[in-house]
Amino acid sequence: MSAEDGANPSLSLQDLLNEEQAEERRERDAARRAEAEKAAKFEMERKHYEQRALTEDDRALFLRRIRTEFLQHEREAMLATFPSDYCADGGRHINHQLEGWENELPGYARRIYDFWYSDLRLGGFGFDARIMSFTPEGFPRDVGLFVTWPDAHQM
Repeated sequence: MSAEDGANPSLSLQDLLNEEQAEERRERDAARRAEAEKAAKFEMERKHYEQRALTEDDRALFLRRIRTEFLQHEREAMLATFPSDYCADGGRHINHQLEGWENELPGYARRIYDFWYSDLRLGGFGFDARIMSFTPEGFPRDVGLFVTWPDAHQM
């Protein structure tokens, strides 16, 4: 018996199209869920970074890093990194070293800067924030925070 006789075919183009569309919807929904989960995780990590306190243990760690780098004749010590997306301007002020860049530092990074300003600066140390990596499109990705000093071994 043929389809023209009123029998249902074992497979139709419409069935295949429906299956294909259903699979595409599942893939889109899964991609949306994954993106939403990624955004929620990023936001949770950003909030944690914003609220993170600078502890005495952090300060002690930073001082050890500075001593270690100094004794190895380096001229800077990296204290922390964070995603440039944590900055309200996406790291633009830091990338271009625009006036007031330090005001763009988020939460914990600002507390590190304040520690340098109120303590380490008085000991002759400098401070630098710079973009450590970029997206393939050329946008800032990660920011590094550094304590710097002149080459004291040449003084």
